[in-house]
Amino acid sequence: MDGGFSGKLKKRRLLNRGARIVSRFMSLSVFSVFALIFLMLFWESFPLILKKSVSDILFSTAWMPHRSDYGLYRFIIGSLYTTALALVIAVPLSVLTAIFLSEYLPTKMAMHTKMVFDVLSGVSPVIFGVWGIIVIVPMVREYIQPFCAEHFPCALFSSDNVSGFSVLSGALVLALMTSPLIVSISEEVIKAVPFEMRQASMALGATKWEMIKKVILRKAAPGIVAAIILGLSRTIGETMAVLMVAGCHIRQTPFSIFDPAYPLPALIANTFGETMSIPLYKSAIFLAAFVLLILTALSNLIGWSILVRIEEEKA
Repeated sequence: MDGGFSGKLKKRRLLNRGARIVSRFMSLSVFSVFALIFLMLFWESFPLILKKSVSDILFSTAWMPHRSDYGLYRFIIGSLYTTALALVIAVPLSVLTAIFLSEYLPTKMAMHTKMVFDVLSGVSPVIFGVWGIIVIVPMVREYIQPFCAEHFPCALFSSDNVSGFSVLSGALVLALMTSPLIVSISEEVIKAVPFEMRQASMALGATKWEMIKKVILRKAAPGIVAAIILGLSRTIGETMAVLMVAGCHIRQTPFSIFDPAYPLPALIANTFGETMSIPLYKSAIFLAAFVLLILTALSNLIGWSILVRIEEEKA
């Protein structure tokens, strides 16, 4: 009996040790893949860095490959502008929707509504792009831009571009793509606020909205911020939808929300096939991908670190 028990114990220990080794290997392999991508992009972009300073590349607007000018400034601004405007549109709507789902809507109806957001989050970006061309672009061209030009005569809303393919069109499509992710995470974080805190605030005479604003949102704020940052990481790297509706056929630095934009992902997708015969051109595209990787990785790391801290506080 003792021999059989000790044999089972040894077998279990071996299995546990094997599971630990496999888990560590898988974790290291994921990190190794990211490190290899990082190093590969840096290595491929290094020839351009040797020829030109990083500041000249990042802050120059001149993009003329036949003259060896590879300024990425307008593309970086296009990415940041479109992403920022998408978040300005998506965040208030997403947070308010998450509050409505978790605090006001009946449980069964909220569950079915959340399923719709889950389906939306899995829809292909090309579908959003086609929908943007059919719906968003004409709406911006025929209604939003004339209204803003008439009632808000300032540089932010004034543009010579009347095609409808603009920063705003790209931002609206990206906002719709980003909202399901932000709603889903925010709703879970809001639900995780202890019920006792809700009862205590209501017992002190607070209305439901005061309880939501002063107790639930303050407690859930780190998680909501993390959801926004994770939404940002998806938005800043999106290619197809922005490529289809943001006016990427024109290379210019956008100032108005109705100006066309040319974000970094669109630059990479549009021009990568042209780079094979020009070494510095190829390095410039890899450098654009390297900058995009850094922006996406930073937003993901910040978002996940906040979520991990929330989980540790709950434990």
